[in-house]
Amino acid sequence: MSLNAKSKEPLKPVYLITGSDETKVEKAMRRLKQRVIRDSGTDLNIDVFDAREQMAPEVIQAASTLPFGDGPRLVLVMHAGAWGKADKDAVSVFLTAPPHGSVLALIGSGIKRNEALFKAVDAVGEVLAFEAPRHAGLARWTRDQARGLGLKLGQSEARRLVFLCGSDQRSILSELEKLSARTGSDPVGMDEIDSLCWSSPETRIWDLTDALGAGDRRAAFRQLEALLDAHAEPAAVFYSITRHVRTLAQVAEAAGRGEDPVQTALDLGQKPFPARKLAQQRLNFSLSQLREATSILAGLDADLKGRNDMRPDLALETAVARIMDLMAPLRSSAQGR
Repeated sequence: MSLNAKSKEPLKPVYLITGSDETKVEKAMRRLKQRVIRDSGTDLNIDVFDAREQMAPEVIQAASTLPFGDGPRLVLVMHAGAWGKADKDAVSVFLTAPPHGSVLALIGSGIKRNEALFKAVDAVGEVLAFEAPRHAGLARWTRDQARGLGLKLGQSEARRLVFLCGSDQRSILSELEKLSARTGSDPVGMDEIDSLCWSSPETRIWDLTDALGAGDRRAAFRQLEALLDAHAEPAAVFYSITRHVRTLAQVAEAAGRGEDPVQTALDLGQKPFPARKLAQQRLNFSLSQLREATSILAGLDADLKGRNDMRPDLALETAVARIMDLMAPLRSSAQGR
């Protein structure tokens, strides 16, 4: 059944619009509302309820009320899965003889396939389930959305945007719209994504620890400055850096004993991709350098707790500079081999 506003197919008496793809759920709900407005000529025939606050009898009463004019009445129930069994059963009974001219739309997750309400919807209406792509498929999904906006987005750029936004599809779409407005028909590069797209402090910290582990001084200070400009607490940045350096040290120590560095990182609670990165990054440090970096961070901890009068942000920047200085000898010797 098409919910498109231009469709001439009759609407069914009930829809369950559900799934983890919130953008498609919202799109289906929006189309249903547009269809009702088209058929009735007014938005007065649309009632919206929230199952977290309103019970089934209120919804049933609204769905039993005659619509204005000739069009259908639409009763939307947000978060329908929040109802308890009694409310779900009451709606199931109502759906055994739904009134003519009324459309009930149950929105959200929480109504299972083996429940009476799901079966009642399936019997007289339609279940529209939209599942979001898995995280591994988000980059492809992002490129598909970009094409729809006329954007030229490469695979690496799509992965970067997913990294910045996480699995939040709304955020990804919002950033794609921003890029579309600013870049036009030109291909979207990494520079545009990093300069135009929103990046959470948590993402910036990941970028900072990656730059530290890679020995990229310029990138490390770029990310550190961005964090401090965004008013990130120096103490929070310190704890993230310390956790990363300590984990690197543990991975390096395990590798020195002949153990698998990736498995060590996994055992320390890292996910597979970060574990592989840590195993690679530890090659940029000798064990003694990592121990010295840990000592620098211990001194920073004391400074942040008031050992001296230096401003916390300056103390943090000084410590990061000293840690990056540790990288130079190892990188230089590696390049000379």
